Amino acid sequence: MLPCVKTIEYQTFVEIIFENSEKAVLAYHLDDYSFFLVGMGPGKWSPEKRKTYNMLDVVSGHAVHVFPKSWSVILMTFDNVGIWNLRSELWERRYLGQQLYISVQTPVWSLRDEYSLPDTTLLCGAIVSLPKPPPYT
Repeated sequence: MLPCVKTIEYQTFVEIIFENSEKAVLAYHLDDYSFFLVGMGPGKWSPEKRKTYNMLDVVSGHAVHVFPKSWSVILMTFDNVGIWNLRSELWERRYLGQQLYISVQTPVWSLRDEYSLPDTTLLCGAIVSLPKPPPYT
């Protein structure tokens, strides 16, 4: 199974909605990134639910719980260039596809955002024969 990669432009503001139709609590984690959990509730999410979001004293976190037959919403701005992993906390779920990679890119390459790939980087698998990306300037 190939991983799902979503490309997002640097400093894009996003709303991610999680829905859980199951009988167990589900948890999702965003590696090395903080987001704001602004809402959760029973049933299915709809655009009218935005009126219930907590926008005043919201707390940042790296993981979100989605209770049975409920929804949860996170808001965030991708202000770091790189690739980030949003995934289920349960390995079995990740194997079944409940994860995605978010590639945050800028229109201009810069060492301010991301370092060049070192010449000593070991490569394996299908990419061994591919050329390395050009260095950032």
